[in-house]
Amino acid sequence: MDEIDRKIVSMLQEDGRKSLTEIGRKLGLSHVAVRKRLASLCEKGYVRVSAGISAEKLGFQLAVVNAEVETPERLAEFIRVFSMCPRSIFVTRTTGAYNLMTIMIAEDTETLRAILEACCVRAWKGVRRSEVTVAEAPRYMEHLPIRIVAEKNASTAPCGINCRKCSRYTEGRCLACPATKYYRGPL
Repeated sequence: MDEIDRKIVSMLQEDGRKSLTEIGRKLGLSHVAVRKRLASLCEKGYVRVSAGISAEKLGFQLAVVNAEVETPERLAEFIRVFSMCPRSIFVTRTTGAYNLMTIMIAEDTETLRAILEACCVRAWKGVRRSEVTVAEAPRYMEHLPIRIVAEKNASTAPCGINCRKCSRYTEGRCLACPATKYYRGPL
């Protein structure tokens, strides 16, 4: 990335709807040159243009879950599964006391409690120990990469849980996984 690429990215971070013509005008480039640079950045994997969702406006809660997973194979499996989970907005390997961290979102306190007790990393076989920190919506990076699953026709969540058979769901204490046909929430 050169200085012009960084300026393009910075302007789009300020306002993702800013036109390529406007960006080009500020940089002394044509909109075609800006489009080519942006396309190149995307193709090379340096940037991705996407929509973020305000957790605060939706009243969502966040949970930072740190876990110590027993084996590298099990850790790789956790990362694979939670990378597909619509409630995970961040999943990574870590060093130190824990080797896995994920940040998860929930629409309300009961759903948060349900995912932390049943669906989340903490409840899975192969986790030696875990620690959860519940957080407010972020003040910086207000708009998060919360996944919207448009076609909700799965009966099983990406983690393998069937929400319809879960007592928390049937008792109305969980909204279900946003990837399933049972989901009763705003996503």
